[in-house]
Amino acid sequence: MFKKLCAYLSCLSFCSLLALTASAAPVSGSLTVDIVIAPACADLIPNNATVCDKIDDTIVKIEADIALTLSVSGLDISSLTVFTFKGVESQVFTITGTIGAMTFRDMFIFSPSLVEIEFTRDPVSLATRYCINASTPGDLTPPFLDCPGADLTLYALIEDVGIYHPAVANLILGVYFDSASMLDAPLELAKKIVDINLNIAGLTLTTRALFANFTTGAGVSADTWNTGIILALEGQTVSGITLRSETWFGARQGLECWGECKPVERNYGGKVISNFSAQEEKIFIRNLVLAGIINNFRVEFKFDQGLSVNSGLTYVEWNTRFLLLPLNLTLNNTLRLNGSFLPQFDALVFSYKAGDMSVTAIFYAYISLVGTWEMQIAEFVTTFDPPGATITSDLILCKESLFVGSCTGGTLEHDIYIAANVGDVSANFRAIFYGLITNFHELWVDIAFRINNVTLKGTFVTATETVRALGFSFIVRY
Repeated sequence: MFKKLCAYLSCLSFCSLLALTASAAPVSGSLTVDIVIAPACADLIPNNATVCDKIDDTIVKIEADIALTLSVSGLDISSLTVFTFKGVESQVFTITGTIGAMTFRDMFIFSPSLVEIEFTRDPVSLATRYCINASTPGDLTPPFLDCPGADLTLYALIEDVGIYHPAVANLILGVYFDSASMLDAPLELAKKIVDINLNIAGLTLTTRALFANFTTGAGVSADTWNTGIILALEGQTVSGITLRSETWFGARQGLECWGECKPVERNYGGKVISNFSAQEEKIFIRNLVLAGIINNFRVEFKFDQGLSVNSGLTYVEWNTRFLLLPLNLTLNNTLRLNGSFLPQFDALVFSYKAGDMSVTAIFYAYISLVGTWEMQIAEFVTTFDPPGATITSDLILCKESLFVGSCTGGTLEHDIYIAANVGDVSANFRAIFYGLITNFHELWVDIAFRINNVTLKGTFVTATETVRALGFSFIVRY
């Protein structure tokens, strides 16, 4: 009861502050209302064909976000409130400001739930994936994977990588979180984040403190708080090389989300664990130019992770960029090495632009199942950019063993994008084929219309068997 009272008093105090100072200080913000409708018969997970009746039940998700920012005496005080059918789903207060050479940000997050999501890596490509490290008050494993598993589904639902339409992904996350009883408890202080940046003699010292309540929504009399601290030092040489070092105590790379984990309910500044000890060290070297080639390095170390294979050096990434001026050809290569400092995956990108036409070819080199290196052209992107419109063909190929399990006729997927703007109206279309121009999968349509400070959006997602989702958005900025 006391925690609920504190939350309500904080909200009331903030609203009173806005009312008292609105006439004397600038207030800005926005109101966003999102409605997503989907047939109850449809399975929103791709590749699961279903048959719906002409007249069928629907599921509806309505949410409203109210954002307010008050600027007074060099401080920005912000409030973000998320409303759903269950009432207030989350409340975030943020204070930012500058004092001399120091900038700071302080966040207070009130929510019925908290999820700690850790970054992990795909065992083949070493690409970033996600896993659930902790969740409260419900259990999200399943449907998602516990750490250290590499969960592509969780990653695709949170990040817009083209597998799910954002409206569909938001609906799926809402269903999963609600079914796991993550949204039933009253609001309480679930998280606090403090960021401090200090510039001294050309160096930037950054400190991020993460405080997480691992019993959020559990209804216990004594909360369990855990703390993580990230220390970073960054500077630039006279030749333009940027050097950065990060040390993580009681925290690991990842993200934390609350509520139903919608985009405004996420923080990508790291995740907290229950053990306050040195967990990770990261070194970044950017813009190192050698013989006209731009080099960027990322080196990761892990400590005290519980598994010997996850201790010490775990990952190295070497990115190089080069512009071949006579041909106007850009080369971008990313080599990923494992903890034994052995190359495991390489992505080579060739880009060429002439007038309104641009072409990008992406090659993958990787270790095959028999232990030998294999290379394939994985993706071929062609873009035509006339005035007022953009047409893109994204062809994902699968000739070699990397995609052999789902490869049909050498083409894994073909996406055709059309984006157009006419005055205050913008339209985006995406047609997805599981073949060169056959095996139609989905059509995405997004149309937006802006009138002064008001934006209206409509979303339509359909497959061959059924309409997957309809979405409507109303945004007012003031």
